[in-house]
Amino acid sequence: MGRNLIVGDIHSNYNKLMDVLSKAHYNPDKDVLYSVGDFCDRGKDAVKTIRFLMSQSNLKAVIGNHDIYLQNWLYSGIKDTNWTHYLGGNKTVQDITYRNKITSTEKLMIADWLNSIPLVRVEERYIIMHGGIPYRSTMKDLLNYQERKRQRCSFLSKEDQPAWDRDYMLSAYSEEYPEVKDEMFFKIEPFDTDKMIFVGHTPTLDGKPFISEKYHLVALDTGSGHNGPLTLMDMDTLEYWQS
Repeated sequence: MGRNLIVGDIHSNYNKLMDVLSKAHYNPDKDVLYSVGDFCDRGKDAVKTIRFLMSQSNLKAVIGNHDIYLQNWLYSGIKDTNWTHYLGGNKTVQDITYRNKITSTEKLMIADWLNSIPLVRVEERYIIMHGGIPYRSTMKDLLNYQERKRQRCSFLSKEDQPAWDRDYMLSAYSEEYPEVKDEMFFKIEPFDTDKMIFVGHTPTLDGKPFISEKYHLVALDTGSGHNGPLTLMDMDTLEYWQS
């Protein structure tokens, strides 16, 4: 029986992804590979990263806010200026359009694949989402997010909130790091669950995963998109490997 492994925000860093998978002796025939999303942007290898993830039959991912921007562009042809100018989307556009010159057929395949990825996964022992649990959400709400068919071009609406909300993670983080209380976020109480909640999206301050027993939380964005390490973790033992 294999392991349940989860990778943090990759951000087109294909070599980092290969490095952590190698360090963990990842076996795609036995291990399940989860992802908290943000496959693209900021790094240079969006196409290689996405092609690899699409090839993994054992992949269980949730969608990230960067992935939604990419999906919208692939479907509509419209490049959101916030995405391309400030969020590293220009590197993804260049990699797809010029470095790899991928066909319109493959662009549509990638867009459809992204559109098939849920906002939330609720499993027997885990809850996985990219950003965090929105304020006043119940388990029923999370199950609805999991089952909802996302629009082809949603442009980060409120319906996509689990992909971009930071309040739950920052609420947990501020318990240990009071300095983040200066950030603008709404304080949320711990979610009532016996499941472990895995998120990405908000980089940790020290380049290491953040774990909060009180909030049942593991935060896995350790800064891969900002010259930091990429983290891969065993979801049951919480052992982790970094690039």
